[in-house]
Amino acid sequence: MGVSFKLNEVPFSFFGSWMSLSIPAGHSELYFRNHHFKSHDLFALQGVVNGRIVPLKIDAQPACLVLTAGEAGRVEICFESPHTVRMRGQGMGLRCIGKRIHAYRDGPGLAVFNFRSALRRYQLEILRGQFRLAGAYAAPEEDLENMANLPVEGHGPGSPQAQPDQQSLTLVPDPEGVWELAIDEFWSTWRRPGRKAFEDCLASARTAFAAFLDSMPPAPPSWARARELAAYINWSCTMSPCGLVQRPTIFMSKNWMTSVWSWDQCFNAMALASGQPELAMDQMLTLVDHQDEFGAYTDAFNDVEKHYNYAKPPIHGFTLGEIRKRLPRPLKREVVQTMYESLSRQAGWWMTDRCRRGEGLDALPYYLHGNDSGWDNSTMFAKGVPLVAPDLVALLILQMEQLADLAGVLDKADEASAWRQRADGLFQGMMAQLWRGDHFVARLANGGADVECRSLIPMLPLILGHRLAASVRECLKTGMEGHLTEWGLATERVDSACYVADGYWRGPIWAPSTFLAVVGLDRCGYTALADQVALRFCKLCDQSGFAENFDACTGQGLRDRAYTWTASVFLLLAQRLVAGRGPVEPNDARGQS
Repeated sequence: MGVSFKLNEVPFSFFGSWMSLSIPAGHSELYFRNHHFKSHDLFALQGVVNGRIVPLKIDAQPACLVLTAGEAGRVEICFESPHTVRMRGQGMGLRCIGKRIHAYRDGPGLAVFNFRSALRRYQLEILRGQFRLAGAYAAPEEDLENMANLPVEGHGPGSPQAQPDQQSLTLVPDPEGVWELAIDEFWSTWRRPGRKAFEDCLASARTAFAAFLDSMPPAPPSWARARELAAYINWSCTMSPCGLVQRPTIFMSKNWMTSVWSWDQCFNAMALASGQPELAMDQMLTLVDHQDEFGAYTDAFNDVEKHYNYAKPPIHGFTLGEIRKRLPRPLKREVVQTMYESLSRQAGWWMTDRCRRGEGLDALPYYLHGNDSGWDNSTMFAKGVPLVAPDLVALLILQMEQLADLAGVLDKADEASAWRQRADGLFQGMMAQLWRGDHFVARLANGGADVECRSLIPMLPLILGHRLAASVRECLKTGMEGHLTEWGLATERVDSACYVADGYWRGPIWAPSTFLAVVGLDRCGYTALADQVALRFCKLCDQSGFAENFDACTGQGLRDRAYTWTASVFLLLAQRLVAGRGPVEPNDARGQS
């Protein structure tokens, strides 16, 4: 018996699939969806008993979705593969209904739903029972009038009603009251795959998820359900290669955040490192796949588009260091070489194309938008850009330290020394230009004016640990304590005039800032406070699920309710609490030849 979840929060899907079933925002019914380019609500699923639409009770678990209509019957749904959904009904029919479908009969027991806007077609094969097709493009022999006017009961706001521009396919049980359906996603041409028995599909799905779950970091027994749900969210949001997605890649969600953002991905990579090392490195290499000729990573990409309108903070050197601590074996030498070259180019881009020299902020990089920092609307950006920010400088220092280490692995002693010197120089510049005796400030690159704020972000240089003087560490720790609520670290102090309960980065608790804070506290020796922050965040996830962010005062989940980096940070922090402090020292850094 697997963990159950609500389909208006967590979609039902499968590792590698671009399809899902969920109750999307603004709807009350279950929808079949795909996620090419963005999320598309393709068609609703309605239970049919004696020619009438009936309300459905839904039980969603990782391997199987069960729909029931009291004692009248049930429908079971599972994935046969990433490209095929299987359904089986007993005692009741099922109606698939949607708008603007090019729906047509394609032979005995076959129908096609063609969705131009969603970039895919779907072959519906009736394996048992019959089907009736109604609406535009339906075969002339179909009873269009009767099918288009099936009585509809139990519909809530936003649910589809029978309308002239709708098409539907209704599954009708055989004399024994049973029907079966396979839905294959395809692009230009359908080729019938081999079919397994439904029970075999169900067993295979259970085995696949169980193996993934077993590979995830451990958690305290009291959080076993949360651990399973976190693992399921990450497993089900992993996309198979398609278009611009060139390797298995975890999207942020299968609700609507269906893309890769180049710092979000890093937290997923860290959570995978110990049990799924190849998949973990795929999350880093998928960013390298789209690094441009100047060294910049994309802001975001999916299977159809990518853009560089914004950057994301250079967290990637820090991330690779954390991954290497968790890997069961050292990275192969060729992977070390690839990452060394990529991270070198990215650091070079920040220090060349995002760095203004000779105006009082010599050699310190800057952001051009809140999106560049990942903290989209942080109050740190209230006075504008270009903005030299302490978190950005700290992350680049860590990236240079990681590059020095990688250069050593590759026997590039001179380059290792050069990276260490660059890191030292950048640190000296940060302390000289951005430290104000008891706190860090950001500064406008144009004119150099200080920018004060009550955001958590200026405390993040704690991740530099050993580089900071004891007095600096103590001040940053004290500042961070001012952000601590019952549930964790608010991104804007709750007593700030700019605090907004659902204000994105102006108050809510977020997974990435929490993880960076815990690592920083650990590195500075504040283990007790790190434990406290980690414990509160994990309890928050256990209670409220894996939302994009959380109300800092109530703990309520906000925005997207099934977000992978939240699941990943829960797994990382739960593992840390099990282990005491988690990994501290990296594995032997020598690459394999």
